[in-house]
Amino acid sequence: MGKIELDGKKAFAALPQGVSKAEIEAERKETVSVSISGEAMGLNASSVTTLYARVGGEVSGTACSQALGQDLSQLLEKARDNGRWAGGRALPFAKPLQKTFSDGRRPQNPEALRELAAALEKAVRAVSQGIVSASAAVSEESTSIRLLSADGADLQSENRAIVAEITAEADWDGFACGSELTLTGGSPEDFCPEKMAAALAEQLRLQQRPGSFTPGSYRVLLDQPVVWNLMLTAWQVFSGPRCAAKTSCFHQMLGKQVGSSCLGVADYPSHPQTGFRYDFDFEGSPCQPVALVKQGRMAGMLHHLDSAAAFGALSNGRAGRAPLLTSGIPNAYTVTPRIFIVEPGQAKAEMLPELLGDGLRITESYDPFHCLDIASGHFSIPCRGILYKNGKPAGSVASIAIHGELSELFQAIELVGDDLRIAPFLMTHAYCVGAPSLLVSRLVVSGK
Repeated sequence: MGKIELDGKKAFAALPQGVSKAEIEAERKETVSVSISGEAMGLNASSVTTLYARVGGEVSGTACSQALGQDLSQLLEKARDNGRWAGGRALPFAKPLQKTFSDGRRPQNPEALRELAAALEKAVRAVSQGIVSASAAVSEESTSIRLLSADGADLQSENRAIVAEITAEADWDGFACGSELTLTGGSPEDFCPEKMAAALAEQLRLQQRPGSFTPGSYRVLLDQPVVWNLMLTAWQVFSGPRCAAKTSCFHQMLGKQVGSSCLGVADYPSHPQTGFRYDFDFEGSPCQPVALVKQGRMAGMLHHLDSAAAFGALSNGRAGRAPLLTSGIPNAYTVTPRIFIVEPGQAKAEMLPELLGDGLRITESYDPFHCLDIASGHFSIPCRGILYKNGKPAGSVASIAIHGELSELFQAIELVGDDLRIAPFLMTHAYCVGAPSLLVSRLVVSGK
């Protein structure tokens, strides 16, 4: 991977007219991926370097480019011109810093990735006789970032992470179903194929032929994937800019109770359960751990320089670019999380179904990007699950949905499982989300 060579002296020596502050950031992402399904194996490698420019002064703006050999002076001019078209609102700049961060990990031999992928695929096929197809993919993702500023900042970061994904399809007496599981780590040794296969098999086992359902208010157990799906967008209620603009349902809740005393929510720059690590944001501010909810009380927000100033606080290094699910280069100035998690609790996850008693275990949910209104906190999440009687499964249900307000859900949490699982944000892996299982006293469930 190595240090990114980026010479900004010439561009910074003669800034474009009207520009008094300027930054250039180079981000290189390299990926080596191995996939296996039966006898078929694929090996892919890619490397993409993106240049980002920010300028401030009489006009402020941003620009980005993936053109090799891009003239940095022209990129700064483009940022200025983009700012003129966009109205040129002021952009804050961090104090100059010079520091290098590295996790010290050496690149994996592709053979080590292939061996892990083969072991995962083999473990999935062996875990149940009902499995009819299985596949595994293992990727090493290397990220190098260098940020230079006209004020003398020179920040560098190098990080490697392994992402492992397994998928399977099963047939339970003529009922076809499928599922997938994604985990991250720092090296192939961080993954246990047998444990991952068993977790995937459990997800498949819970998908049975559905029966009838009576809508109403239920005691509910939310499995990890369901909580993960919800928190994938729920982090935005803790966004400093949204709270400042009063477009978050929690904008007046700092220091107040937003959940039960067993609820903790945090955002970390690194975590033992994932190989991803985030050292500084694109404003040059160091990424700090942020406690967002402590014992049910809202304790913090995710800030960049602008939103931190609005609350008389310091940036905690969450300036980012809007993560995209479609093609294009994310360049929109916003707040983004890093490793956003619901803190694990003390309750043994394997005991939660029994403690559910008479209720509904929600095993899967869908449509994470349209199910939660950040401003009102209202959610309506399509899902499927298992009805329980006396702590025992009593039938599968599908085509149902859970409804409510986010604060009501948080306050109804009775127990938090010890089964924290962290996975990266879908295709772009722009941030990570982690969640354990949650036992909730009451939720409204619709369906038939």
